[in-house]
Amino acid sequence: MGNYRSRRPGFLQGWQINVAEMMFRGMTDDEIAKAQFNTGDDERLLKNAKARLRNLRKNEHFQEYYRSLITEWSVHNVGRALNRLSEQIDSNQPWLANKAANDVITQSKLFIAGADDNTVVVKVEGMPELGTPDDSD
Repeated sequence: MGNYRSRRPGFLQGWQINVAEMMFRGMTDDEIAKAQFNTGDDERLLKNAKARLRNLRKNEHFQEYYRSLITEWSVHNVGRALNRLSEQIDSNQPWLANKAANDVITQSKLFIAGADDNTVVVKVEGMPELGTPDDSD
């Protein structure tokens, strides 16, 4: 993987990158602690390693790197998944075609409507116009 160690602000150290990649692969904290910190079955070492992992997840740079792993994975897989759904729409099995069609619509809402899809507009009718009260007594 190359030398990723850095003490410069804003850069992750090699062990932090390793941990992010292990988390991305779905490893549990116990598995990561044993693999990264060589804790074995020592409960004290395991507890300390898991605390380091909890603290690391709060690190803004770690979160940014983890999100970059997700983005990279998404770029490689979302297109394939959408193409598979497109193929399933033409399935001879009605339940599969219906499910695929619903999934395509659900996924497409974000692109068609954007983030404003969850916005609610409240219109009040039949009320007097707002303004300043008359100064007359």
